[in-house]
Amino acid sequence: MFHHRRPAPVPLPMPRSRPRMPFTSWGLVALLMSSGSMATAAMLATPHAAYAYTARVSLFIYRDPGEDYENFLRRAEIIARAGVQRALDADLLTTEVIITVVGENQGISVPIMDVQVTRNEWRDRPDPQYWATYYDSAALLLGL
Repeated sequence: MFHHRRPAPVPLPMPRSRPRMPFTSWGLVALLMSSGSMATAAMLATPHAAYAYTARVSLFIYRDPGEDYENFLRRAEIIARAGVQRALDADLLTTEVIITVVGENQGISVPIMDVQVTRNEWRDRPDPQYWATYYDSAALLLGL
């Protein structure tokens, strides 16, 4: 009679364990509670607050030959809208976005608009024209 011999099992690699810290947060709490500092222990036991911040982005747009300023500005608004949405989608902790659109014409670069909006404002009204600040002198400075 012929017997099949099973292959020896291959040992799986053991997961690496993290080095232990000398004090865990609860050990520190217990140490502080035993020393009578209940207020400090309560602060250490509460979770940390989430951090929120402002995303600041500069976007550049180049004027096409023969393009008038109104069309150039509409393209800038489209780019600003995409920039705001992208900044909010990229990080859930972002609470405010400030987009500066810089226009360029024949080697001259000038800010043409800023869009400053919070996440809640954008959710209610995702319109860059509503939240934008336009720089009136940009057309003159760009030679348009």
